[in-house]
Formats: sequence, C-alpha cells, structure tokens
Amino acid sequence: MDACGDDMEERLIEILREVRNLSFLFFAYGVIWTLLFLYLWTISRRNRDLKREVDELKKLRPAESDDQDQE
Repeated sequence: MDACGDDMEERLIEILREVRNLSFLFFAYGVIWTLLFLYLWTISRRNRDLKREVDELKKLRPAESDDQDQE
C-alpha cells in the first residue's frame, strides 16, 4: 500500500507540474493578445488621426486655389 501511495504522490506532483506549465502558457497567450489589441488600437487611432488631417487639408485646398485664381 505504501508503494501505491508513493506512486499516487508522484502522479499528483507530475499533474501539478503540468498544470503549472499550462498556467504559464495561458499567461503568455494573455500577454500576446493584450499586446496585439494594444497594437491594433494604436494603428486604429493613428488611422483616424490621419483621416482627420486629410479632411482638414482637403477643406483648406479649395480656399487656397480660390485665392490663387483671384491673383
């Protein structure tokens, strides 16, 4: 019975090691997904800012061409 208890204890320790490894894996996936979402959010924000700047430049362009036509 003692050998059986030792065998069970060894299996339990092995299972706990595997669970620990899986927790590192899930943590790594969490970090990767967080970094991915932050990267996509940054790109989205930059894209929005660029679109806003292009729209502002488009609004200024006709006014500048009108001034040049009058001269």
